[in-house]
Amino acid sequence: MLNQQSKIFISGASDGLGKAIALEIAHRTPAQLALCGRNEKKLRSVIREINDINPEIKVLAACFDASDSQACIQFANHVLDTFQEINILVNNAGANVRKAPVEKIDLDELRYMFDLNCVSHLAFIQTFLPKMKEKKEGLIMNILSSACLYDNVNMAAYTATKQAMKAIHKALVKEVREDNIKVSAIYPGGINTNFRELDRPDYLNAQKLAKVLVDTMEIDDGVVHDLILRPMAESNF
Repeated sequence: MLNQQSKIFISGASDGLGKAIALEIAHRTPAQLALCGRNEKKLRSVIREINDINPEIKVLAACFDASDSQACIQFANHVLDTFQEINILVNNAGANVRKAPVEKIDLDELRYMFDLNCVSHLAFIQTFLPKMKEKKEGLIMNILSSACLYDNVNMAAYTATKQAMKAIHKALVKEVREDNIKVSAIYPGGINTNFRELDRPDYLNAQKLAKVLVDTMEIDDGVVHDLILRPMAESNF
């Protein structure tokens, strides 16, 4: 369903996988892109790269922390006012603030991660879904984590927030099936991005991963419900 008429929203697009997805789309088609991210300098750089790759692309962008659900809704409504609809929603914003054992989980950090890793995704879904249902088409791609598939020490807080979004995702798949809306869950393992303190070349390459994900957007006669991608270096499953 990815083509030059596509109107695509990507959260967490200022760096990492979100940026890589936006650039990969720019290489393929002059779609309309709506992007948000936390880092204004990086987001502006992404827009310049997109325009260099494909000057025909129209980009609408805003810088804010997606843990602020009201900011998410405000920008999403602005996108609808400008683009009239979103065909493809990529819920990518997220973070693991800190690893800690259960007894030392900081409750404020946990609330922040729930807002960022789950509530922001839900806010975007609720804003864009009515138009998708009206048009009887759309794709919602939720970037989750392979952490959803196992329980590991010092990862309880992050895993809980991602598992919450996984539960919403699983229900959504069934709720919108009759409306011809596709819903995909992506479960990546470790990705080598700038969000990591240390370089991990043995982890997944964001650009290569983005190619795979954009490939799934181009499937017209089917849907990828669940896609797990893990680096060979990982064995914590």
